[in-house]
Amino acid sequence: MLRPRLVVLSLSTLLLDGAFSSIAHADGASIGVSGSASATTPAPSGAAAATAPKPAEGPRRDPRGVKGISPFWEALKKGDDAAAAHDLDGAKAAYDDAIKADPHNGMGQYRIGELELARGHLKEAVAAWQEALRFSGENASLKAKVLFVLADVEERQRAFEEETNGWNAYEAHVKAAPAAKAFPESAADRKRRIQEWKQLEIDYGAVKERIKQRLAEADKKAAESAQSPRNR
Repeated sequence: MLRPRLVVLSLSTLLLDGAFSSIAHADGASIGVSGSASATTPAPSGAAAATAPKPAEGPRRDPRGVKGISPFWEALKKGDDAAAAHDLDGAKAAYDDAIKADPHNGMGQYRIGELELARGHLKEAVAAWQEALRFSGENASLKAKVLFVLADVEERQRAFEEETNGWNAYEAHVKAAPAAKAFPESAADRKRRIQEWKQLEIDYGAVKERIKQRLAEADKKAAESAQSPRNR
């Protein structure tokens, strides 16, 4: 009676092993197919490859400067890099390109003014800054920068009179436009220095006049002494 049971158990074991082997084979086949599909995805070829968009080179660009750098600021950055490398001609060319890209952005003319000042061309610098001031528009920060450098130039040229003192315009602007984040204290300090200088000029004028009078008296005495009979 034991032999038939052994035969039945052996057959059952073989059937179960065969079922598990079929399942494992099916699972392995599905895993292999999915793995090979993901690993060997065919690349576009022919016309599809030729028309595929190429990745953009360099920084992202946008003419409006919203989603990327605009041609104006890109040229301005190029000019700044050239100026830092003491390539003033290259900087001038790049700033000119920036002005062509956006003629109404006064920052281009402001940079030209800085460049001309570095070259020692004060007249050209002032002319560029005046253009920058004209195109500063609602840019309070740029306007503050331009008014500052113009006031500094006027002080160098000794334009000390109240109506020609550029520090007044700078001070009025930075007080009226806090968004400029400028320094009204600078204007107050420069105007105080100008008053001190003007007082020095007054004091020196008085000293100069006394020296002139004493020299005149000395010349007169020398002439009288020369005419004296005792000296003949």
